[in-house]
This record gives sequence, C-alpha cells and structure tokens, in this order.
Amino acid sequence: MKPMTHPAPRLRAAGAFLAIALAGGNVAALEPDALFAKLTGSVWAVRTFDAQERPLRAGSAVVIAPGRLVTNCHVLAKASNFVVKRDNVTYGATLEYPDPTRDLCQIKVANFTAPPVTLAPAGTARVGQRVYAIGNPRGLENTLSEGLLSGLRGGDGEARLLQTTAAIASGSSGGGLFDSDGRLLGITTFAVRDGGNLNFAMPAEFLAELPARAQAQLAARANEPEGAARRRIGVALAEPLRAGDALEYVRTDRLTGNRTPVIYRVDRVNGDELSFNAGSRVEKANGQVVSLTSAAGGLFDSASPPGGWAPKDEVQPGMRWHLDYVTTTDDRLRHELNASVGPEHTTRVDGVELNVVPIRYEGWIYVSYGTGAAPVGTPFKAAVLYSPDLRRIVNFEAMYRRGYTAVTSETLELVRIQR
Repeated sequence: MKPMTHPAPRLRAAGAFLAIALAGGNVAALEPDALFAKLTGSVWAVRTFDAQERPLRAGSAVVIAPGRLVTNCHVLAKASNFVVKRDNVTYGATLEYPDPTRDLCQIKVANFTAPPVTLAPAGTARVGQRVYAIGNPRGLENTLSEGLLSGLRGGDGEARLLQTTAAIASGSSGGGLFDSDGRLLGITTFAVRDGGNLNFAMPAEFLAELPARAQAQLAARANEPEGAARRRIGVALAEPLRAGDALEYVRTDRLTGNRTPVIYRVDRVNGDELSFNAGSRVEKANGQVVSLTSAAGGLFDSASPPGGWAPKDEVQPGMRWHLDYVTTTDDRLRHELNASVGPEHTTRVDGVELNVVPIRYEGWIYVSYGTGAAPVGTPFKAAVLYSPDLRRIVNFEAMYRRGYTAVTSETLELVRIQR
C-alpha cells in the first residue's frame, strides 16, 4: 500500500479526456437497472488509514479517466495511505490533484482498467430532472438511490452546487450523481442530518478545472516564505464566509467512539445573514443564530439556546447569565441553564493557533416520560470553546441522562473551513 503524497501536479491527458467526455452527445435514457449495470464498475469504495494502518474513514470515488478517480478531499483528510476497493479487489492509490477549496481530490491508481464515466455537458443540470446517486453508504458497496434534482445553489457566473432528494449517507462522499442517461452531473459531497432529503453534490464542470487549480494552489504555497503558510491560513480562517464555503466539524459519540462528519455549507448570503444547508440554519454575520430547524450537529443544535451558545455581542471572562428557553428543533424541550465564562486560552484549528473563550453551561432539560406525564428535570452539562476571531464555537462537549439508563455524551469539533 503506497503512502499518500502530494507530488507537484502536471497537466496530463486527463484534462483532455475530461474535455472530450464533457462534449458527449445525447444518448437514450436508461431504466434504473440498466443505468446501475452500466455505471457500477466506475464507482469504487475508498478506505483510508493512519500511519499504524488503523482505519480512518470510508468514502467513494468515481472513475473519470483511465487510472484516475475523483473523491472528496475530506474523505482523505489526515490519512497516511488509502486504497480503492470494489468487491474483493483492492488497489493502492496516491493523491494527484488536490483542490481542498472545492473539496475535490483526483487520485491515481496504477494498472487500473475500470471504465471512466461520461460527463454531462456543462449547464445541462435542470431542477426537477430525475437523478441517481451511486456510492458506498455506511460501507455498503455499490448502492443506488433515486431522486430529483431539487435545487441549484450558489452564486451566478460559475457552476452551482447541486441539491438532490437522492439519498446520500456517510460513506457516499465522493460518489457519483448521474442523470437518466448515465452521465455524471456531480460528485456527491454531503447530506444534512435530519434535514428532510437535503443532499448535495459538487458540479461535474469543476472536474476539468481541477488539475490547473491544484497546480496553481500548490505552486503558490511552494513559493511562500517561511511562516507565510500559517499566517495565510490564519487570515483565511477569519475571513467572512461566502456562498459555497463550508464549516467541517466532526461529531464524536463519547460512549461508542463513533465519529461522524458534520458539514454546514453556506448556500446564500442575504445582507448580514448567512443561510446554511438550504436554510436549516441561519446566522448573523457575527455568528449569532437567527433560526435553527435541523439537529445536524446533535446536541450542539438540538439543545441550542436562542442566539446560539455564545449569544452575547462580546463574551468576556467572568460573565454569567441565566437561560430558560424551549428549543426550536423537533423535540422542543424546555432548558433551564446557567452559563459562566472562564479565562481565555488558546487551541488549534486546522493547524492554526486561536484564542478561545471557554463557556460552561449547567442546568436541566425537562423531559416527559409518557403521554400526559409532567416534565421531569434531567441534569445537563455543556462546555464550549468560542473563538472571537472566527465568531463561532470551535469545540462543544455535552452530556445528559434521560431516565435511568439512556445517556447522551458527545463532542463536536471544528476541523476545517472549506473555501
């Protein structure tokens, strides 16, 4: 198994192959079974490992040219090596062209003969058309889901994020979203948990630009003076979010150790308000929460106070406040909490050291056990790290007990801002 490397990219025949594929003509619409039979050999599972060969993440990848596949960069994050796999066949792979800004990474596999897909012509995606997602959700290889293209999100002047009702689950990241002719419309990227069929894919038009964009980004970084990379990343982290940007968190169940990526992607900026994940989360530019209808981040969302976990304009050490509120997500439970702010210290996010202010919450969640039963208070504790520079929470820990046996204990950590 070869280690993942970042070689200096060279424009190869892959770009020309993509251009030819994009220009493909009309073909007859396929029945779902025929479409799956045609494409299943072109969508592979991705498995990543750390330096001790311990499994890290699972995802999907689509064959776009001979010996070349595309997946999401977040699938490869922190991996020392990775493989592509289908049925009982496994190949070692290496990173060729990374474009973390768009969360698209092209990988290279030697002696690999799987057939490439055909790309849909640019600009042909239409809201309402039937689409099919093929990937490896939760490790189940070669799974087909059907739905509609329900929206095109993002600004004018470039290809836009594809929103679909076709189901996308953990492990589907990097899979393919296809039209009814079997042509690639996009690379499936993320889904909104509890978001009611809110699933998203990066447009296939981005793939032709991937080699040149990767080459430019890596060349710029290679020419930076010592220390410039850290300053650049630090400044980039603090830049205002724009449509298409995304906050990548990791949610960890502390009882089982299960880790789940949680993505909050900006789909619209309206004045000083930012809409995430098709409006399921709306924030002010200063990070205060305006509305919240989905618990994508677990307790971070489902137990969120009005305005969020740092609801004050300025959070200073020594501050205290009391909250009594009913949450706006599905459970709509009453929370009564006391908050206290501790002394400022530092933490690291994506390799950058940031000043953070710790806030502790302690109190009660009132839960009814049975129809018509009076609510009973159950203890709740949470600890958050708030970054004044980013104007948002970078780390969240919470625990509460429902009844005598049901315990929820989880963390949510910001690992990257995708731009």
